[in-house]
Amino acid sequence: MAPDQTEIPLQLLDLREQLQVRHSGTTQEIWDPVRKRYVILTPEELVRQLLIQYLLTSGKTRLTHLSVERQIKVYGQRRRYDLMVHDQRGQPLALIEVKAPDVPLTQKTLDQIARYNMAMDVSWLIVSNGIQTFCYRLDQQKGSARFHPAIPDFTDD
Repeated sequence: MAPDQTEIPLQLLDLREQLQVRHSGTTQEIWDPVRKRYVILTPEELVRQLLIQYLLTSGKTRLTHLSVERQIKVYGQRRRYDLMVHDQRGQPLALIEVKAPDVPLTQKTLDQIARYNMAMDVSWLIVSNGIQTFCYRLDQQKGSARFHPAIPDFTDD
């Protein structure tokens, strides 16, 4: 990330106690309220669920306005985005890319989410590894992205 960009101080890992985790045989599973089922708990999935928890408990969006791991086509190739916030009409507002806590957020991360956005054309990009979180406001007319110091409230869109 660029040195002039300050991460958003979310403290996502502090929300772990609010998550529902269970053991299934030798694996751990975590409840995903968007998909309405337990999924295998991986480090990346933990960050996704922490971010969902933050968005919902902070009132940034509603459960019905979230989608998880949906397939999209980027340059003719099938890809899956991590998390999407939609408006009340179901139109995409924010594309969110999550990484495991031990994966640094780099320019490569931004390039990935920017490529995915070519298929979605959202106004907001958010990247997080649970330790660092960055938010960008896109201006489609100018073709630019500006760092935003907080995750916006998506409930009014």
